[in-house]
Amino acid sequence: MPSNSEVNLQRLAKTDLPMEFVKAHNGEWNHQDWLMFCAMLEVKGYTPIDLDQVGLLLEKNKTIYWEGGN
Repeated sequence: MPSNSEVNLQRLAKTDLPMEFVKAHNGEWNHQDWLMFCAMLEVKGYTPIDLDQVGLLLEKNKTIYWEGGN
């Protein structure tokens, strides 16, 4: 049975939130932007969540964005 953290990551991955973040920041962001994204996840009920995995999800979306798949 998956943990709450895994379930929340799966829920997040099914949304447009990661790509919307990448697009809003033109494929580049700083630490403050990252912290704001993490805070938004908490507000939207996506916690607990593995923030390392969230970072990887954003990087995956960034790759898609830069490859023109946006």
